Amino acid sequence: MPTISKGSVLKIDVATVLTAVSEVISIDHDGAESETFKYSTLDQSGAGHLYLGNGYSEPGNVNTELFWLPANAGHQQVTDSLTTPATTAANQLDGEITFADSASTTMPFKIAGFSFGVSIAMDDGVKSSVGMKLTGLPTYAT
Repeated sequence: MPTISKGSVLKIDVATVLTAVSEVISIDHDGAESETFKYSTLDQSGAGHLYLGNGYSEPGNVNTELFWLPANAGHQQVTDSLTTPATTAANQLDGEITFADSASTTMPFKIAGFSFGVSIAMDDGVKSSVGMKLTGLPTYAT
C-alpha cells in the first residue's frame, strides 16, 4: 500500500531542537545522484560512451512550499540562516522529513545553506518557497 502524504512532517533545527515547520504545503527532495566520469577511449570497440562512478554522491536539495508566517520561530530560522549563514560544519543545521507511513520513517539530513522567496497574490495566502542545500547524504531507511 502506498504511503500517503497527509501527516508527513518537515523539521529543522531551531535552537538545537528539531522542530516541525508549520504550514507546509509540499516537500520535495529533488534527488541524490552518484557522480560518474566518462572513461571512453579512442581505441574502444563500441560506439557508446563508457562511465564509471567516482566514489562520490551529490545529496541534492530539499525544497518546500509553505504558507509564510514571518513571526513563526521555524520560519524565522530560515531567514536567520540567510542573514548569518553557517560557515563551519559545526554550525550547519539538522533537518528531517518524517513520512506518514505506519512506521513514521524518517530521513534525517544536514543543511549547508538555504534559499528563500515569498509570493503574494490576490485570492491566495502569502506563500514562501524554501530551498535547503544538503551536505553529505540524507540517511535513507533501509
